[in-house]
This record gives sequence, C-alpha cells and structure tokens, in this order.
Amino acid sequence: MDLRADGSGSAAKNWFPIGMGIGALMLLCLAIGMYQVFVVGHHTLANTKEVPWNIFIVFYACAISSIGLSYIASFGIVLGIKQFDVIAKRATFLAILIIIAGILSVASDLKQPLHAPYLLLTSHMTSALGMVAISINLYLALIIAELYLLMKRGHNDSLVRVVAIASFITALVVHSYHGAIFGLAYSRSFWQGTYYPIYFLLSALFASSAIIILVTNLTYKVTGKQMTEKLKDSLRTIGKMLAYLLAIGMFFLYWKMTSTAYFYKPEAGILLSGSFRVNFWVFEVLIGYILPIIILFYARFKDINKMAFASLLVLIGLFVGRYDFIIVGQLNPYLGFVPFDSDLGGSAATLASYAPNLTEIVYTIGLTGIVWVGYILGIKYLPLSKDEDEEQ
Repeated sequence: MDLRADGSGSAAKNWFPIGMGIGALMLLCLAIGMYQVFVVGHHTLANTKEVPWNIFIVFYACAISSIGLSYIASFGIVLGIKQFDVIAKRATFLAILIIIAGILSVASDLKQPLHAPYLLLTSHMTSALGMVAISINLYLALIIAELYLLMKRGHNDSLVRVVAIASFITALVVHSYHGAIFGLAYSRSFWQGTYYPIYFLLSALFASSAIIILVTNLTYKVTGKQMTEKLKDSLRTIGKMLAYLLAIGMFFLYWKMTSTAYFYKPEAGILLSGSFRVNFWVFEVLIGYILPIIILFYARFKDINKMAFASLLVLIGLFVGRYDFIIVGQLNPYLGFVPFDSDLGGSAATLASYAPNLTEIVYTIGLTGIVWVGYILGIKYLPLSKDEDEEQ
C-alpha cells in the first residue's frame, strides 16, 4: 500500500470515502442493535439475573478510561507542560467521542433505555452511580466547551484555562466515583476494595496515552501526512509516561490477585487457573502489560511505529482486563443471593456463566462506529492538527 508523505498514494487520497464506508457498515450494526434492544426488547441480550452486567458495561468501563485524554490535553494548560499543547485538540476531541459512546452503552443496558435521563435527574448525592451520572455529564459539557475555546482562542486564553481546570477536577470526580461503584460493592467480594478509585485513575492515564499514540500515528499514516518533530517529541514523552504507568499498573494487578488468592476467593481460581486463565495470563498480563513495556523500551521511545504497536497491545489488554474484572466478578453468587442449587429457582451450577451474544457484539461494534465516524469527520473538517503542523 502506497502511503507517501505527499499524499499521492491511492490509499492516502481515498482515506475519507474508505473510512466513511467502513463507518457506514458499523453504524448499520448500531441500527440493528438498537432495533433489537429498543423494539424487540431487553430480553434479546445475554445477561441474566445472576450476571446482570453484560458487555455494554465492559464497553462503558473501557470508554470512561478515555477521560485520561483530557488530562493529557490539560497538562499544558493547567500544569504548564507546554509540550502537551501540541496534542490537546485531538485528545479532547477523542475524549468527547468516546465518552458519548460510553454513555450510550450504559444507557442501552437499562431495561428501559429511554428512562436513562432519570438517572441524571433523580440521582442522590450519596450514590456512587448517581455521582458518576452527574459528574460525567458535567465533564462532557466542559470538554466540549474546552475544545471550542481552544479552537477559537488558543491555549493561552484565561477562559480556556478556567474551563480546563474545571474539566480536570471534574474528571477526577468521575474516576473517583467510577472506582467507588466497584470498590464499595461489599456483596461482590472480588470488586470490593478502597484502592479502586486510584486504580481506575491510573488505568485512565495509561489507556489514554495508548489511545493518543495509536490514533495519531494511524491518522498520519492513512492520510499520508508527515509528522513534525514537535509532534514526535510529544508522542515520545507520552510513550515514556505510558511505560512507567504500565509498570505501576502491574504492581496494582499483582497485589489485587495476590490478596484475592490469599483469601481463596473463587474468582482468583477462575482467572489464575480456571476458564478465564487464557484471558488473564495471555491477554491481560502478557499482551496488556509485559509485551508493551518491552516494546516501548526496545524502541527507546523513538520509533513511533513500534510505540503505536505497543499501544494497540495495551488497549487489547485493557478491554480483556475490564471484561475479566466485570464478568468474573459476577460469576460467584453475591452475598444474600438465592443459592444456585436452591429449590427457590436456582440452578445446579456452582458458578454462573455468561458469554456475549450476537446482538451485544453487533451493538458494541455499532457503538465503536460512533467514535470511528465522528473522528473521521473531525479530522476532515476540524482544525485538530493545526498545532501539530506548526514547527517550533
């Protein structure tokens, strides 16, 4: 495939219609999924009373990690690390798209999706889920305003700084309470833990670092444009941050699994040596952490292509890790639940089971299509690369 820097390659010339064609197919999947959920009914999904949270919640948990993109975008404005200003517009725009898709995903999981606005309007301040509903919508409004002001006024405007600080603080609230949704779940012992607000904040930073490296590299490859040195320097700095954040993430994962296994929790057996062992050891540990760290250091944080490949592995590992965390956390009966072998309606199985069905998979592809189409339109019609294209 010819992707010359002058854009003369056929793929570089046709990137927009090809991209929109792929996006149209993904949005068709969204329409099919929405028909199944909104018209046919919620019963077409694979979740059960034992496993009420399905792949929609997994998608949401991954999407909310994109909030770290606003941290990256705000490092220059809020903390004065001007090297990150180069990537601020692209990072903020991606955060907007991914959060919108994530909100739609969690709304689709409701038995009556059209009632989703009530989650925002009637939330109680003592509810972790309610606080997430309030703060994530406020955060979305703030980063939309931040992107608009960045494009109109630039990085040094005082109003941009005020909005960026507000979105930065709101993002901290979102992730704190997002972690609390799981960490405060006493009846689900695998999730329960006071450190989850910190862990989800950490994973948001390394997930978003991977997103911006991968997406930026692919964008310049596909469109046939040449990266400026200041953009490369910014991505290399983010790559270094990614490597060290992954190392810290491994530390959290080690102690999570060690403490879980120490107390003989069934979830530890499922992940370490049970039916999810390939997910855990191959995808979550090897692909999600070890290989990316090795590749990043092997590339010496200079080869953007290798860094992009490492970022892709990180995102694959993140998705599988979130899937393992959310689904495996529901397979063991929670405190007070009717035992599966009870005469009151349980089954003979010791553990529950779940696998996403075709409706859920098609709908998830469609939700991803929202980000895909939105981003393609953004790089076509918005000045997302203006700061990136200006040499120092």
